Amino acid sequence: MRNASKKTLTVRAAVVLSACALLSACVEVGIPADGDKPWGELNPIQGMHSTPDYRDQEAQPRYDGQPPGMRTPPPETAPVSYRPFAYHDAPDEAAQLQNPVPINDETLRYGKLSYDTTCVVCHGEKGQGQGYVVGEQKYPLPPSLTTQRARNMTDGQIYYIITHGQARMWSYKSQLYPIERWAVVNYVRALQRADYPEPQDQQLLSEK
Repeated sequence: MRNASKKTLTVRAAVVLSACALLSACVEVGIPADGDKPWGELNPIQGMHSTPDYRDQEAQPRYDGQPPGMRTPPPETAPVSYRPFAYHDAPDEAAQLQNPVPINDETLRYGKLSYDTTCVVCHGEKGQGQGYVVGEQKYPLPPSLTTQRARNMTDGQIYYIITHGQARMWSYKSQLYPIERWAVVNYVRALQRADYPEPQDQQLLSEK
């Protein structure tokens, strides 16, 4: 009986030692001892405490043989703020675009707000180029928005210029959403008609 008991204890000890060995193989010593702790804690998820943390601008390891750098986005990736414009290099086709924003009191107020926020600094309150940043030792005088040439432009042409810029004027597609650009086009038409009333405008003025 004693031999059987010794044998049983030996087997149990072997099982316990094997379990400890397996446990030690799976557990890493993680958080170091601090304070009054005489030893470090056993941390089975060491990787959660030591994962690499990269910023978007930091060099990151590459697995395609190239030196470390920013990761190349997948093909056809676009930023969340991307607003496509199908007529990027096609001004003639863009000239045929129809303004989707109707002309009424609300949209004209909206167009004036966008104009006063973005365009007035160069083009001035009346669209004749007398903006705040224009003058001697400042920016050159931009073309008036009420000239015959500007009045003959289609809405699509003006929209295209706002979107991509022209001559010294840079693009404002990042400052104005598409609907805001179209509203600005309507407000520019209002400025033009203020300087050059159309027959129906003359009739309304005479009725007053």
